[in-house]
Amino acid sequence: MTQRTSHAPGLSSSLPFILCGFLLATGTGPLTGQEAESPPPVEWSFESEVGASVFFGASDQTTVATKLASARRGPRYETEADFSFLYGEAQGEGGDSFVNKRSWEVGSTLNYRGFSWLNPYAFGRVLSSLEKRIDVRYNGGAGAKATVLDSEATRLDFALAVLAEKTVEDAPGNGEDELLARWTGSFRFRRSFSQERVLFETQTEYNPVFDQFDNFTVKSESSLAFRLSEVISLKLSLLDNYDSRAEDRGARSNNDGRVLFSVLASF
Repeated sequence: MTQRTSHAPGLSSSLPFILCGFLLATGTGPLTGQEAESPPPVEWSFESEVGASVFFGASDQTTVATKLASARRGPRYETEADFSFLYGEAQGEGGDSFVNKRSWEVGSTLNYRGFSWLNPYAFGRVLSSLEKRIDVRYNGGAGAKATVLDSEATRLDFALAVLAEKTVEDAPGNGEDELLARWTGSFRFRRSFSQERVLFETQTEYNPVFDQFDNFTVKSESSLAFRLSEVISLKLSLLDNYDSRAEDRGARSNNDGRVLFSVLASF
């Protein structure tokens, strides 16, 4: 006598429907036509900027600045790279001109954009500054960036990171090396108006030493750009750099600010 195993009636035929219902309930069901589309294409952008400020009368001063920048934005990663150079001359009491500003800076940032609004990022920079008496300064670090707003017209993000910094001083007879660890906190805001014909940007970065909060640097930049064509814009910028140890290295002031009028080409 052959023994047969009984099955629950209709279970085999109902299994596909139960599985589909479970997948839909958990949000892992089959992709819709929109979700199944290929990831957005990689976007590249390039900027070239040349600016100047001229003061004459009791104290003649001329400053020329140039900046090159590129950005690559993909489905998961966003990279930025930039190079800037500043040169300035002033007239002394005897009427002779001398170089009072000469600095350059190159840097790169890598942002990961795979975790909603909070993502890791890494960066590195190298700079030199005559006015701050820095022969060369290297820094690099990593942290997290929170993107609060990200739309066609508005972007706002905050970042917190740690960095290692090495400075070679440019003080006469005192070219000492200084190695520090710093916190770095920053925010950046971008807003366009009138169908992107006017663009306002501002960013500030604060970098205190780990255990010496009276030893810090602050970098701030705000700008307003007016687009004249698809490529060319007129730009007004206010830049301010503060280094609490600049005077100790022989600089005239810890603070260095400037206003620049520039022509900006964007591609």
